[in-house]
Amino acid sequence: MSQKGAPSDMSSTADGTRRAVPFGAPHIFVLAIVDGDDPTAAHRLTRPETILGRGDEAHINIEDEKVSRAHCRIKVEGSVCTLFDSGSRNGTSVNGRKVAPNTGQRLRHLDEIEIGSHRYVLLTGRFRETPKPI
Repeated sequence: MSQKGAPSDMSSTADGTRRAVPFGAPHIFVLAIVDGDDPTAAHRLTRPETILGRGDEAHINIEDEKVSRAHCRIKVEGSVCTLFDSGSRNGTSVNGRKVAPNTGQRLRHLDEIEIGSHRYVLLTGRFRETPKPI
């Protein structure tokens, strides 16, 4: 923190070096694939809006014929993460329920997102300026 509780643009690491605070700090959002082409894939959401799909405009590319070019988008605002289906042909599901086109669905830790034949789980967390003591 900088003067009088205002957020700082820099963060200190355990060894005292300084670096820019990452997007969304102190909140972290990660999409981990549960079922799909690459079972080891994990995508940290590092922008205010992330597009998922199989087109060139997608930030997270999903190679699946059931997935639209810009299938859905995930918007991050502070501690809130919201998914919007972009009117895709096959739809998007959160925890087994279809999301209405162009309607926001707030996401929470461990929510399961199904896009075509791919399934993801949302992992959320919050980090501290100083690490937990061992």
